[in-house]
Amino acid sequence: MPELPEAETIARALDRLVCASVISTARVMRRDVVHGDPRPLGRVVSGRRIARVYRRAKRVIVALDPPVEIVFHLGMSGRLTVEPAAAPAAKHTHVRLLDDGRREIRFCDPRRFGGVWVHAGGARHVGRRLGPLGAEPLELTKKGFAKILNRNRQIKALLLDQTAIAGLGNIYCDESLFRARVHPLTLAKDLRPVQTAALLRSIKTVLRAAIKHRGSTINDYRQVHGAAGTFQHSHRVYGRESAPCVRCGLKIIKLTTAGRSTFVCPACQPRVTAT
Repeated sequence: MPELPEAETIARALDRLVCASVISTARVMRRDVVHGDPRPLGRVVSGRRIARVYRRAKRVIVALDPPVEIVFHLGMSGRLTVEPAAAPAAKHTHVRLLDDGRREIRFCDPRRFGGVWVHAGGARHVGRRLGPLGAEPLELTKKGFAKILNRNRQIKALLLDQTAIAGLGNIYCDESLFRARVHPLTLAKDLRPVQTAALLRSIKTVLRAAIKHRGSTINDYRQVHGAAGTFQHSHRVYGRESAPCVRCGLKIIKLTTAGRSTFVCPACQPRVTAT
């Protein structure tokens, strides 16, 4: 599933490629993936200029002028690409936005866990609604992070909660917890101040490194021109079950936390129960 670094990589590339272009038309091949404004997508967005493309949490937002926002949630398998309008569309391409340069922004999502939300300021809404979002992890202060962690929840489950901290997913939670030497089943409220500070540093370090490497390609994620990310080659625990820990040499184990596969070094991340 694309997480914050992948969404950031896509948003930066789209902003560089299509900012200031004008959308001439829109085509929707599956109406059930488009939510929000009930009007046909082409009627809402045609003739509007792309003011900027940016990221919020795991979402890629195309902001138009006059003001309309097209929010892409990539779900488990969603991709956003920029391709020549004449190029054949990949299977499972659901939405195509044609710009004045004869290029298309294409949204492809084989598993359809993602979607497109159109916010045009009207009161009417059709389809699913986007959930609320918590704090951006790269903007968190020590004080703000400590406040979020003052809860009786397992730390990984809390980090995955998009209403608490928005943008982290399975990959970057595991990588951050390993670097901070925190066991994922530790209760958030039981973390010592030194652990809280280390975990916040690790989260920011991991996310910035992953953005620099244009994300992690495990299965479906690709950049806007189809290239894979490269941060998967720097993973220290995620997906490395039974491989030796890069720090101590002990075998990485796999647990299930909050319904998700979780990779842990039992030596570097000992589980400590508060007394």
